[in-house]
Amino acid sequence: MTRSSVGFVIFLVVMIGALYGLSRLNQQLNRTEDLPPPTQQEVTVAQESHPEGHQHEGHEYEGHKHEGSEHAEHSAGSESVAVSFPGPQGQQWGSPDAKVKIEAVAPPSDCQLPTLRMLQAIAKADPKRIRVEIYNMGSQAGRQVSSKYGKFCAAVYINGKTQFTLTSNGETRQVICEKSPGMSYQPTDLIEIVHQELKKAYGRGFEDATLKKLREEGRRIMTGSAPTGGEMVSPEAKVTVEVLTPMQQAPIYNLFASVIQRLERLKEKHGKDLSVVVIALSTYEGQKRMQALNLNGPAVVINGKTVHEIPGPNNTKRRIITAYGQSPRLFTPEEVVQVVEAYLKQPAKKK
Repeated sequence: MTRSSVGFVIFLVVMIGALYGLSRLNQQLNRTEDLPPPTQQEVTVAQESHPEGHQHEGHEYEGHKHEGSEHAEHSAGSESVAVSFPGPQGQQWGSPDAKVKIEAVAPPSDCQLPTLRMLQAIAKADPKRIRVEIYNMGSQAGRQVSSKYGKFCAAVYINGKTQFTLTSNGETRQVICEKSPGMSYQPTDLIEIVHQELKKAYGRGFEDATLKKLREEGRRIMTGSAPTGGEMVSPEAKVTVEVLTPMQQAPIYNLFASVIQRLERLKEKHGKDLSVVVIALSTYEGQKRMQALNLNGPAVVINGKTVHEIPGPNNTKRRIITAYGQSPRLFTPEEVVQVVEAYLKQPAKKK
């Protein structure tokens, strides 16, 4: 057999093999197309196991792993009961006949917990006039709510709307209750929005005592702190401390929680000479205060400052910075206490 004949035979064998391979591939594709579509139950289980949009949007601090994706409770000092993520049928509170209806759709993410806690507190504050429904956005019920409003991200619909105008302290701002809290709304904004909607629907909002209690609860939800968070600055205080806290999901949150605990003990000791105010940095009030102080993140502001010089050993001076990100070395709760005590020892300024 000549070389050309051998080459032709080899070429023919290769072509036959290629055609056979393509034929098998086509059979596999056709078999896949013939498979029945997944049932609704299978889709729901898959989406609940791997929900879309679970990533934390706008998260300021990275590197923190969340614990307990199914269930979470308040930190010490909060009176709210534990909050769990809604199951396939969702969670409902309040009268179905209420004129103010809130429908929340959220993924089972820890960053949504402040919103869920706030909505539960709102529902329990006035259950006859407020209806709250919370759905997992990966569930069939959650998808139905999202489809009804034409949105497919986490959102809080209050009487069918997510966009509102709020006015406080003479300032007007737009609030959009979508995606993760801290982006275009804060969980505490929901109190003021529902207060407005109650006025529209019933001619009156929350009772004064109820509104005050909700706002205090909102501070606790945002800071995870004891009632110190609601304290007003005393004009008689010799030292005023403002703790601008990060969200509870931030890796440095435990540091600020420890600072608050130490300050509470100091408050018991020094009484009216010391004022302690806890402000969640994620709130409008916290953002405004951060800008006024030219800060870039969480901080412990003592008498209006984050850079302090206090007496050290052998007539030296110690420099302590109580703001996150302003020094290579992070301050400690003990150093905050030392700064406060040093200021308390200083002679009172004449007014």
